[in-house]
Amino acid sequence: MRVSDSQHFRKMVAGTCMVLAPLLFLIAFAVSPKLETAAGKMLAVTASHPDRTFITLMAAMAGTVLFLGAVLGLTHMMRERGAAYANVGGAISVIGVLGIMASFSASFIVWLMAKDGVTAADAHLLHRYNASAPAVIIGVAGFLLALGLVVMAMGLYRAHYVDWWMAMCIAVGAILVEVAFPAHAVWMGIVGSAFLLVGLGSVGLMVLRETDADWEHTPEYRGFRPAAGMS
Repeated sequence: MRVSDSQHFRKMVAGTCMVLAPLLFLIAFAVSPKLETAAGKMLAVTASHPDRTFITLMAAMAGTVLFLGAVLGLTHMMRERGAAYANVGGAISVIGVLGIMASFSASFIVWLMAKDGVTAADAHLLHRYNASAPAVIIGVAGFLLALGLVVMAMGLYRAHYVDWWMAMCIAVGAILVEVAFPAHAVWMGIVGSAFLLVGLGSVGLMVLRETDADWEHTPEYRGFRPAAGMS
């Protein structure tokens, strides 16, 4: 990693985050029990699968932290071309990461409540929290990570930093992951995480393999070919 070389170290951290963040999301969804948003059902599922829930939360939380590094890396890549996409998409994504991290506090409380035995009072308290303004705001903020990644994917493609399929996989994957929760569809989260791993992971591998000079001045994607109907 050459930690004494700050330029090289930033490149390696960014590339590693781009690969590991979607991989951890994929692991989280693969282990996850059924997704529920209703208070009673959420507590029941958590109580039935406490270990799987804990592993899912830890993997997803670690992946979310690494997504912050990935977003900052993408912003760095686009600072010379496509800076508007980087600034807007990066800012939206960071707010999304903070929203998701805030939601983990409630998720761990649910896990503790279910672990100690579910009561009617627990379900009532969780229902009141889910309907509260702070919970709604945190939930909406979490969706901003997907929106930010879509904006950044557009910028990466339009500035010719990546090929069209990389940008498409990032955008499609981000949307599927976010839709998986309200849709109660674990399979959608797995598919979305796989798309993210292919798209964002490919960008990460490209960053890890490129020279420090290319990292400082990101070149056009080698072999770039616009998709049919796109310019």
